Amino acid sequence: MFDAHAHFFTNDIDRYPVDLTGAREGRDALLARLERDPATAERVFALWDVSGVTGGAAVQYNTVYKTDNSYTVDVADAHRDRTSAVLILAAADPATPEKLRLTAQGHNVSGLRLFGYPDAEGEYPWLDSPAALATWDVAADLGLHMVLMYAPGVPSEAALGRIVALARRYPDTVIALDHCGWPGIENGVAGTIGPEHRALADVPNIHFKFTQINFNRFAEAGIDPAGFVRLLVDSYGAGRVMWGSDYGNTKNSYVEMVHEAIKATGLLDEGERDQVLHANGARLFAGR
Repeated sequence: MFDAHAHFFTNDIDRYPVDLTGAREGRDALLARLERDPATAERVFALWDVSGVTGGAAVQYNTVYKTDNSYTVDVADAHRDRTSAVLILAAADPATPEKLRLTAQGHNVSGLRLFGYPDAEGEYPWLDSPAALATWDVAADLGLHMVLMYAPGVPSEAALGRIVALARRYPDTVIALDHCGWPGIENGVAGTIGPEHRALADVPNIHFKFTQINFNRFAEAGIDPAGFVRLLVDSYGAGRVMWGSDYGNTKNSYVEMVHEAIKATGLLDEGERDQVLHANGARLFAGR
């Protein structure tokens, strides 16, 4: 298996300062979790080893570090055989394109993650403003993959329309949608991929990353994850679908996450399963 979505963080706060602004679980609770259960490289790799996970993507943990990618980059640089860094930067910041270029050229970086909400006017300056497009230009020039997450609970049509336009503007750039772009949970398995998601089928450089967050939401709604993953593969092809745990953020144990992922691919054939659980993620995010 290959984990396309793992968060790393350390309790060495002196060396790697944290920024817990806006943490949903609360500052004190999050500080206690960081001290009690840090997702350090050593701990995560040990979990991978006992779970049959060959490697994974080190996705910058915004909740703890915001856009200070120091720990993620240090982990990726020290363990190129197991992981690579997916950075988080403010795409609309005029300083970001050069910062991205310098960081990606000097370190073991495979991608850039962007996420956020629409602004008061319904626009997405963090995604496709003129300033953000300068960041996309650098990512495309360097061959980096773009990992996108628009906020859950917000109507997805506007965000997905912009993402389709970006995919067509940058046809050689792989765009991976975190948490599969928030599939619906109101109408069973058939309703998980609505018309706005089905419109992505003909945009081959958009890929889909399902995670434990999806499974947890499905459990609340009585949706079968295996039926969902089968529908994903039927809709987009096995080569565009991958698994990521969201470990370090989602609170399930890693053993449970791996078990859920394997179970969720139970309706795939062996070739499809290999692509979804290993090959696709490894192709994009294995260490460089």
